[in-house]
Amino acid sequence: MTTNRAGTPLGWLVLGARIIVAGLFIFAGYIKLSDPQQFAFSVNAFKLLPEHLVVLNTFVLPWMELIAGVLLLAGVWTRAAAAVIGAMLVAFIFGIISVIYREMDVSCGCFGKYEIPCKGSLGVCHLIRNSVLLAMAGLVVVKGPGPLTFDRAKAPF
Repeated sequence: MTTNRAGTPLGWLVLGARIIVAGLFIFAGYIKLSDPQQFAFSVNAFKLLPEHLVVLNTFVLPWMELIAGVLLLAGVWTRAAAAVIGAMLVAFIFGIISVIYREMDVSCGCFGKYEIPCKGSLGVCHLIRNSVLLAMAGLVVVKGPGPLTFDRAKAPF
């Protein structure tokens, strides 16, 4: 017989992580979809992708962020949504490291004009922010969705 631990402190911590990460990714996706041209400029500034992939990224990434964020918030396919967000965060972290290593002066464009909490050019603050978000997404992947989820029947926490 398994015990339902959704109401434990760990379960509520996972729920908090889920809400924070989901909310930020929904917001980021919405901001990028509302001004795709500005987002394309931001992606191109990283100088990591050829032009045709910049265009593809401009239209695919915001929808991935939005859909994964909504699924994570709703508690549907929670671990998969957190894993997708985690993969995006790993890519973002490597992109930021690349910009810092090449000593480029690039603004993030992650949240449009509402950079949370980091301001200005990409730097250590952006790495820390994305690493904390990655840890929170990882918590959801490892421990399950927490309480208030449609995935509840399958989750140990």
